[in-house]
Amino acid sequence: MLTKYRSNTYIPELVKASKMLAQRHNFEYSCSDEAGRLLPVLVGQIMHGTILEVGTGYGVGSAWILSTIAPDVQFVSVDHAKEKIDATAQTIRHQQAEFLVGDWKEAVAKGPFQFIFADVAAAKTIECVQLLEALAVGGMLVMDDFTPEEHFPEDRWLFLCTTAYSERWGGLAG
Repeated sequence: MLTKYRSNTYIPELVKASKMLAQRHNFEYSCSDEAGRLLPVLVGQIMHGTILEVGTGYGVGSAWILSTIAPDVQFVSVDHAKEKIDATAQTIRHQQAEFLVGDWKEAVAKGPFQFIFADVAAAKTIECVQLLEALAVGGMLVMDDFTPEEHFPEDRWLFLCTTAYSERWGGLAG
């Protein structure tokens, strides 16, 4: 008999509210529950500083992060769509959260970041060097909906990200 653990089924109330908001807007690109359950594990390691989310959508990823955020951590989420940010800010009323409308590259000025959750295509590909540069030393970068390695295109972006990582942090662990 398999045992069902709460960690496999539990969804925080804030996440439920954000998922309902996304459904009302017929938004199908929200953070999955699988990725969402990983976020609190990772974010739980951050005790101070700032977390950046690139690509708010309707706040499902934001809600997973804010459900676990430490008291001394600030959260910044940015999306180019004002209607998404306005609706998300109304649904997620969290004192540590700031929701911004605009280009994510402008939000980088609020860094360096201890954790970045990226869910915007350009930020995960051709502009990934800027994400790496926005990380604090020892910071974590999570890219949502990332293509498995065996399906990577042969484009230069992977080389650029690897090069930026190697130059900043002294090489890849082997």
